Amino acid sequence: MIVPHDDNNRHVLITGATGGIGSALTKQFADAGFHVSAVGRNRSALAELARLGECIAPIEADMADRQAAAEAFAQARAAHGPVSHIIAAAAIYPKAHFLDEGAEQLEQALRVNVVGVANTLHEGLPEMLERNFGRNVVFGSLADLNPLPGSIAYSVSKGALHSLVRGIAGEIDRVRYPNVLVNEFNPGATRTAMSTHGRDPAEIFELLTPLIACDADGPHGRFYQEGREVRIGESWKAALKRVVLRR
Repeated sequence: MIVPHDDNNRHVLITGATGGIGSALTKQFADAGFHVSAVGRNRSALAELARLGECIAPIEADMADRQAAAEAFAQARAAHGPVSHIIAAAAIYPKAHFLDEGAEQLEQALRVNVVGVANTLHEGLPEMLERNFGRNVVFGSLADLNPLPGSIAYSVSKGALHSLVRGIAGEIDRVRYPNVLVNEFNPGATRTAMSTHGRDPAEIFELLTPLIACDADGPHGRFYQEGREVRIGESWKAALKRVVLRR
């Protein structure tokens, strides 16, 4: 169970809230005592979430559109006040071979999976920095390490997220803003519209807990997969040195 840090820091904005994982997280955060701004593009699914209670504010928006993202945050603040937590879970998975679809699928995936995340954090972080409190979790993947046939667009977009998250985290002054954290999270195989195998979406909430409930000394600019940290691109020599020196 995630316990809100205090009454002023219990507003989570979830993108992709109408998807399998996003919908489950919306309900679970609400049950945990958070106000939830549920952002998605499926109007009927948002209406279903809204019927669960006043603590859930449905917001229809395409976060890949900069103006729409700004308006979504304005609606979220009007409903529940400052956003203290962001779960950027919106993503698409175009399943097509490169020579069959080409740049169109790639452009679409980059727009939703990368630009949408960038717009979300760009809108949410300034207020978090002003208040020196924020927990940001971007849903990522290791699909870029071994792209499967027909998944190039998705794999490229998820690879780009690694740099985006680490870059944004690196630009946050840890001395001035120790309580604003940005991390990437891979839920692993989950049964959603993207996959027919894996764990149930309801199991993801517990895996997110360490990145949401942590204090100011928690992880920042890191990549977590199913509850454990993964050091992307780290050589075995560097890993051995880190373990020996306990860094």
